[in-house]
Amino acid sequence: MSHEPYAELAAGYALGALDPDERSQFEAHLRSRCPECEAALVEYAEGLATVAAELPQVSPPPALKARVLERIAARPEPVRQAPSRRRWGWPLLWTATLAAAAGVLAYLALTLTDVQRELAVRSHEAASLQAEAVRLRQEVGRLRDEAAGLRAEVARQRTVLALLSAPDTRVVALAGQEPSPKAHGRMWWDGDSRQGFFVTSGLPAVPSGKTYQLWVISGGKPISAGTFTVDQAGTSTLTVGPIPEATQPDVFAVTLEPAGGLPAPSGQMYLSGKTT
Repeated sequence: MSHEPYAELAAGYALGALDPDERSQFEAHLRSRCPECEAALVEYAEGLATVAAELPQVSPPPALKARVLERIAARPEPVRQAPSRRRWGWPLLWTATLAAAAGVLAYLALTLTDVQRELAVRSHEAASLQAEAVRLRQEVGRLRDEAAGLRAEVARQRTVLALLSAPDTRVVALAGQEPSPKAHGRMWWDGDSRQGFFVTSGLPAVPSGKTYQLWVISGGKPISAGTFTVDQAGTSTLTVGPIPEATQPDVFAVTLEPAGGLPAPSGQMYLSGKTT
């Protein structure tokens, strides 16, 4: 018998796929210490071990396993044919390679499904975190604006308190004029710093396109001290100045002017009060 059939039997022997007669025949040949077959067996064993080590251990889902077992049980028993000596060898190795590739593809399919599911979860989490980050940025912006407003209000109140407690501060009463005889106001004026704090109540609501404007008349010249509106009760406050030109204020007055105010009074006077 030539050596070629034994070389083909070596692949089947490594896979455990020989029938009893072929196995006995090949083992008898091995006892003759054939170096080529021994080397082939070592090479096949190493190759199979490498493939087995690289294949992950994946447990199929219970439902899938049950379906596969049902299909196997339903198949008729195949008719066994006597194996020929030439059916093993490279065709058998090709079958083993296809089985290994099928296992790898099955593992990759399961892994891809897990990765896709994980990506969907992570994408949802990322979207939630992004929405939360936007909400937090908006909240930080709102709190920053509130803090800025509070700082400005604290600074204004400190100015007012310093003004009210200054020794040179004078209080000037403003009486209602013809359009609003029941209105009244108060001006706390510090002659040294040339600034003041104005409070009023009882004024009518401001018409559309109009505003109230406070004036300091010093040396016969009216100087704008700011514009303001009133709430539903007709009350308002206004921090004034400093106004460097108001060296000797004689009169404080309020007129109704176009929105934004004017450089000089043009409208009807609603409040007026002299300093002396």
